[in-house]
Amino acid sequence: MKSAVGAALVVALMSTSGYAQSSYESWNDLPDRFQIDAGYFRLSPTTKLKWNPGEGGGSDIDLEKDLGFDNVANTFWIDGTWHLGRRHQVKLAYTKLSRQVFDYQIQRDLEWGGEVYNAGLSADSDVSTELLGAYYRFALVKDDRFEIGPALGIGYIWLDARIRARGTITGPGGGTEERSLDEDVSQSSPTGAIGGYFSAWATERLRLDGDFLYIKVSFDEDEAAVTDWRVGAQYYLFRNVGLGVQYKLNRYSYDRGIASRDLGGEITYKGFQVYLSFLL
Repeated sequence: MKSAVGAALVVALMSTSGYAQSSYESWNDLPDRFQIDAGYFRLSPTTKLKWNPGEGGGSDIDLEKDLGFDNVANTFWIDGTWHLGRRHQVKLAYTKLSRQVFDYQIQRDLEWGGEVYNAGLSADSDVSTELLGAYYRFALVKDDRFEIGPALGIGYIWLDARIRARGTITGPGGGTEERSLDEDVSQSSPTGAIGGYFSAWATERLRLDGDFLYIKVSFDEDEAAVTDWRVGAQYYLFRNVGLGVQYKLNRYSYDRGIASRDLGGEITYKGFQVYLSFLL
């Protein structure tokens, strides 16, 4: 159900009365009302989580180092940009990444979900993340080939993580014990950030783009931060279709207080995106 959120929002934009108006053309005779980008994301993920619902605290678990997740992942993403007027834009972005690891031998004791996953146990782990973002941009400075201005982003993140482990451990007295553990957590949270963007036509068919948004909020003993930036280029081979490449970074961190029983940690996705760009 969550997987359809990004596509549904893009369809909603396209079905609005504003979109029903005929597209206008820019100085280079390309449509400039609506843009859809979709393609491949080869990223280097870093995922660090902490969860102990019983007493707070828990281990800082690095999924790549402690549970054997690969340092490289591949996924699909989609963006939609709607030009509301000469200086106003709305952008929607959606990315989903699901990863699994089987039969990884735990190298150190890990505290997760109120249980201790002892070194030597064999673990199967799953983690799934969905990122949905909406951005408003205002062109503070704009001419036919260049624009720059502030941007405001809001969004939502869904996270599901599960660790299953089994095996035999040796107790302090030398006796053995069979253990089987299975703890999972699902959590969602709104996000937001502020920053700026730029867009420039280097030639009639080549456009350069960039965004940078950031926010850091502290309350009680908790601290949350969001970093969201990209830089890239699109070359339009045809009037409505082009090829694009960009470097993208998303980082979401939630540093929980020592007594917190909620899920905390940091998720970073960074890497290159290759995509098709459609102008309507």
